[in-house]
Amino acid sequence: MSARNSAKAIVLSRGKILVNRCVSRFGEYYALPGGGQRTGEMLTETVRRELLEETGYTVTPIRLSGIYERISEGREDGANHKIYFIFLCKLEDVPCRAPTQRDRFQIGREWIDVHSVRTSNLFPRAIRDNIGGLIGYGETIFIGSEKE
Repeated sequence: MSARNSAKAIVLSRGKILVNRCVSRFGEYYALPGGGQRTGEMLTETVRRELLEETGYTVTPIRLSGIYERISEGREDGANHKIYFIFLCKLEDVPCRAPTQRDRFQIGREWIDVHSVRTSNLFPRAIRDNIGGLIGYGETIFIGSEKE
């Protein structure tokens, strides 16, 4: 099992945060936009590319806000080991384009009130539970490791 880096974005605008709306066999949930790093790609390039593909928005990473590691066992293809690099990003003042490549479970994108994130079904929960620190601390925080 090899670890896979995933660059995620926290994008804020007018008191709202950009999320992907998703649905799976477990029901409906939200996830921060972003995804897997390609070989030879810098994490900042990954987060820009993934946001444009999934949401149509152009962003610029401002700072690395947090790191989170997760290992999920019992999958059909074996264990899944992801390391999430969570960037606070600035929304660029360019027209939004249509998304070109959504995530597997993504059914749309939404702007939700930043104050309602802690009570929303944002996955993974460690990100949801630490959203205030990820947005506000100004330093990179390690929000934990989880093994299922």
